[in-house]
Amino acid sequence: MEKFNILNNYFFTILIQVNEQIDDKYIKEFICSNLQLKNISYKHKYVYYSYIQQLNSYQVFVFEKNDFALLFLDNINSDSSYTLLFYDSYLILLKNKKLYYFLNLKYKLNEDELIQLIKNKLNIEISKITNLDNKSFEKLISKSQKNKCNILDFSSNNYLNALILNFILCIVFLVNYFLYTQNRVNNSMENKVLFTKEKKDLKTKKLIDILNNSFTYNLKFKDLVIKGNKIDLLVSSNKVVNIENFSKKIGAKVNILEHNKQSSEYEAKLFIQENR
Repeated sequence: MEKFNILNNYFFTILIQVNEQIDDKYIKEFICSNLQLKNISYKHKYVYYSYIQQLNSYQVFVFEKNDFALLFLDNINSDSSYTLLFYDSYLILLKNKKLYYFLNLKYKLNEDELIQLIKNKLNIEISKITNLDNKSFEKLISKSQKNKCNILDFSSNNYLNALILNFILCIVFLVNYFLYTQNRVNNSMENKVLFTKEKKDLKTKKLIDILNNSFTYNLKFKDLVIKGNKIDLLVSSNKVVNIENFSKKIGAKVNILEHNKQSSEYEAKLFIQENR
């Protein structure tokens, strides 16, 4: 994972593709899970995220300093919704003077080519580019107020509480291919995720798709078992429609759907039959 640097502010960034914008209530767990998938540590760090509607994606920035340079850009002189900055080899696109999209260029382009690049990628018309060097960037930051939106603070250990609900599922997605488990397992053990040896060839992409859609449709995972070319899921939600939409999206069939009176939630057993 490449590390970037702006005025001695070091950071990582990843792009996460989604089907639709994630509910704010679940965005923290969603981002944490995806960072874990990429093996990116966010403990004792800060995270900024931007939903890029044109790409159906989230761009996530992980940085160590609370005064991250790209959060201080509201003093930029611009009358349009979108503003394009160029610094070093970085393209920095602002929306309403807030960080929207970041791109590190591997090759040199002139101004017209940079504008065309943004148009091709995001279908956004930009009339001009603001070029920044160290001095002008520092001046801009010094006169700007910090953007406090879309920031997750993991500088303390409190962030762990937000991950308890989906802890086991997140552990599963940290591993591309899990080792063969014992044939004898206690099927009654709650929330245990089983992988068998013959499923080593299962692509992680499918599991990532299941995870991302679970956040989209506000579901809770209670069990996930992979055997051969079949995936069994046990999920719950306070709305039946969430389960129905989730199952359609991931190509799963509903085996059992029932209402749990104690938790006032609907529980569903789903299965996905993968083609060999």
